[in-house]
Amino acid sequence: MKSAACFRSAGKSGVTIIEVLASALLIFLGLGAIFAMNTQSLQILRSTRMLANGSQVLQERMESMRNHPWPEVANGQALAKIWEIPAPSEEELHDGDLLEQVTVSIPDVPGAPKTDSSFFKIQRRYGKVTIFQNADLTAQPLLLVDMTVSWKEKQETKQRHLRTIIGKTGLTRSGIFGSAFGRPETSHPATLSTP
Repeated sequence: MKSAACFRSAGKSGVTIIEVLASALLIFLGLGAIFAMNTQSLQILRSTRMLANGSQVLQERMESMRNHPWPEVANGQALAKIWEIPAPSEEELHDGDLLEQVTVSIPDVPGAPKTDSSFFKIQRRYGKVTIFQNADLTAQPLLLVDMTVSWKEKQETKQRHLRTIIGKTGLTRSGIFGSAFGRPETSHPATLSTP
């Protein structure tokens, strides 16, 4: 009769089924973690791309306003006609229930001409432009423009906002003529004469 020791091969080792299953489980857990990170990375990438596209839509709308003549920008009905044309980057946000809003108002500037209405507000959704408040501000030298683009992403609403001042004679930048609104001030260092 042969003993149990005879059935063991000398110098050979093997792997049990339990060890193989444990190794396979660890590999599958690692692969699952990699796929989960990949899915999360794709969601972050999509969200970042949509935020960038939202900013791009705002920039394109602002450049459109700067490129049109003042009577088309400072009048609610004329600006609504401009906004009927979709922004080039709008297509990227189209599946997110895109809502564009602009409010054009008179900044608090001394000596600004008085009008019946001090602002107008336009909204664009699903390609349809709606004027909520209309006004003709063409007599104003400066206008404060507030633009917002919002869209749905999953269960939350994302938005981008842009606020700037545009001038009748062109873009007004802080400090060009001395003040934040481009009007000269006698006490500002940029307008003082040097001896």
